[in-house]
Amino acid sequence: MNKMYRLILAFLIMGSASAQSQMLDLKGAILRAQKQSPSYFRAINTAENRYWNYRQFRASLLPQLNLSGSLPNYSSAIDRVTQPDGTYDFPEREQLFLSGNLSLDQNVVWTGGRLSLISSLQRTDVYRPDRRINYFSTPISVSYFQPMFLYNSLKWENKIQPLAYEASRRAYSEDLEDIANETTQLYFVALTSKISMRIAEQNVKNNDTIYKISQGRYNLGKIAENDLLQIELNLLNAENSLTNARLNYEVAAQELKRYLGIPSEEELELGIPSEVPQMEVNLDKALGEARKNRAAVLDFRRRRLEAEQSVAQARGNTNYNFNLSANFGLNRQADNYNAAYANPYAQQQNISIGINIPIVDWGQARSQIRRAEANRQLQEVNIEQDEINFEQEIFLQVMQFNAQYQRLNIAAKADTVAQKRYEVARQRYLTGKISITDINIAQSEKDGAKQSYLQELQRFWVAYYTLRRLCLYDFVNDQVISYKAEY
Repeated sequence: MNKMYRLILAFLIMGSASAQSQMLDLKGAILRAQKQSPSYFRAINTAENRYWNYRQFRASLLPQLNLSGSLPNYSSAIDRVTQPDGTYDFPEREQLFLSGNLSLDQNVVWTGGRLSLISSLQRTDVYRPDRRINYFSTPISVSYFQPMFLYNSLKWENKIQPLAYEASRRAYSEDLEDIANETTQLYFVALTSKISMRIAEQNVKNNDTIYKISQGRYNLGKIAENDLLQIELNLLNAENSLTNARLNYEVAAQELKRYLGIPSEEELELGIPSEVPQMEVNLDKALGEARKNRAAVLDFRRRRLEAEQSVAQARGNTNYNFNLSANFGLNRQADNYNAAYANPYAQQQNISIGINIPIVDWGQARSQIRRAEANRQLQEVNIEQDEINFEQEIFLQVMQFNAQYQRLNIAAKADTVAQKRYEVARQRYLTGKISITDINIAQSEKDGAKQSYLQELQRFWVAYYTLRRLCLYDFVNDQVISYKAEY
């Protein structure tokens, strides 16, 4: 029974210990960050706002059913009425007015006008001076309003808004790739700090062993006191380096935990992502995919359209106005509800044309148009420069990525050689074949080679995810990168 109790207790202790530690690799950290990091929530909120902006625009192009009315409009007053003989009478007036209107409105994209179908009913209850009821019905009325023909804002927005929305969808994928890049940098800062701490711990052990052996050799008169003091100083420096390394790791680990939403008390076991994809990215392929997939390409088109829209708006807002308003309907007046909708109906027709032609504006309209055209030319120059920068950035990143793999291989080999050299130097020092200076040099080169390898490994993965983001393309799996926003 006691044996079983101890077994269960040991199992619980092991389970509790494992619950406080989490294995985490680079890919797992990125996937977690793309669902739980603060950057993810900013990206999803931005995408949602852009989505609903577009939905609002699309809704404005659909028929709108509106109900309006006055329920009720009551008035009671004393009016001054001029009599035939020129005197005034002051009768009391009291009435109640009720009205309701049901309209179906549709914006017409290609003209910029507004078409409406309207049905309305009005009732007037007069209480004083004479009691009477009156109904006025308009079963159907068709109206159309056309503002100036020179500028159609709806037509321009119908061109621009779909581009802006599609660009926002691509921008969301770019934001998530930015998260991958940001996570990579935080991950490697924590990983490098942890490995530096492990190196410092091992250096303390090695220097402690060397110091103890050197004390024996000093007592035997095989080494000078100066060498022993140097070895003791090395041990103290190693212990100091270990203290600093532990602090650096704690800071870096907490930064990573906060970003990934991991409890601060949980321990992290970080793996080295040494299995890197062996590939060389073709520049033409990268540029082609970037032109097809990036949000910036759509933004270039949108900015050109907006510049052209500003010119069209300037041409339309030159005080040369031509407005058209037309209406056709059927209506009837009666003293009861049923009669208000009985035949025959009287036709209601209305058409109005309004114009405004400035005779002298002292060049105001022309200046407005020229200013808009100058702004369009300036915008075109800026867009062309941004396009050049767009391609240049991809060119440099492809070159850097392709060269980085070679640098990483060299750093890995240097790390292996430096580790072996240090072990050989350590054994030779223990047998008294080399001096303390030689072992110090070997240790310094060993630590430097490890740090260089980790730095090159970090640069590789940062370059890899940067290239993915710049092209929105997964070169390993040969497919377009696209994330669907969940909101």
